[in-house]
Amino acid sequence: MDERLAAGGPPHQAVGMSFRPVLRPGAVLVRRDARHLQVGTAPGIVLADRPGLAELLRLLDGVRDFARIEAIVARDIPHLAADLGDLLTHLRAVGAVVDAAAAEAGRRPRSHRPVGFIFSGATSQLVAATHAVLASSGIHDVASTDPEVLVIVSHGEAARSVFEKASQLGLDHLPVVIDEDRVRVGPFVRPGLTPCITCHDLHRADWDPAWSAIVPQLGRRLPTAQPSGLPGLALHAAAVEIAAEVVALLDERPLRTAGRCLVVGPEHDHRDVWPVAFHHRCTCALLSAA
Repeated sequence: MDERLAAGGPPHQAVGMSFRPVLRPGAVLVRRDARHLQVGTAPGIVLADRPGLAELLRLLDGVRDFARIEAIVARDIPHLAADLGDLLTHLRAVGAVVDAAAAEAGRRPRSHRPVGFIFSGATSQLVAATHAVLASSGIHDVASTDPEVLVIVSHGEAARSVFEKASQLGLDHLPVVIDEDRVRVGPFVRPGLTPCITCHDLHRADWDPAWSAIVPQLGRRLPTAQPSGLPGLALHAAAVEIAAEVVALLDERPLRTAGRCLVVGPEHDHRDVWPVAFHHRCTCALLSAA
């Protein structure tokens, strides 16, 4: 339990008038015992109770700014036994309260950031599951013809021409391959910044010389090709991993599949990762050095 008591703390600098306090996201306010309140349960922040504190905490909805809260406290909670500015500053310092205004200013909205998908009918279940995860993360524009990021999903290796076109356009793109009973995610290609699919192919050809003969045949499914053997749980686990990489790119956070491949399956909790470095014979390495 995180016991950070609001009473008896050191003096704090007064909060700004634009401060819009709200309880930490997802946390509930509960009474711990006769003398303490608790914000959250994971594991929770314990606050020494004082007259008016619970009433104040219930006012903090992230909409009212400091001036509005101050007016309500003066009218409805005159028995609050603390200076409001010092108390809110302390609650913020111990993590029980956050500034909704600052959080909103620092958050780039995802809802208006377009994502594109290229896929075939054989991958529609995986794409639909990925769309659902993205929607729950606030990304709804997943069919853009002018996307910020392109997800290329194939049943078996895709024709390399689609990756070449994306690279020529300078478009960030994520290869996703349903390969028998597993899904390979990556390498995430940021043209000129990270290794590309050609780097991947050249590295594979270094240890499997026949790969150079196989690459020109990719993207042509034979009439006798069998449907995917990907288990349902692994499919949904892969959808989460794909969506996580897209969200990380849009949020400008580190990408786990930049310079790496992540493989999901055949069990939903099975992961395998291997690096993909720039290959000395690939022209994208020249772009990165320019």
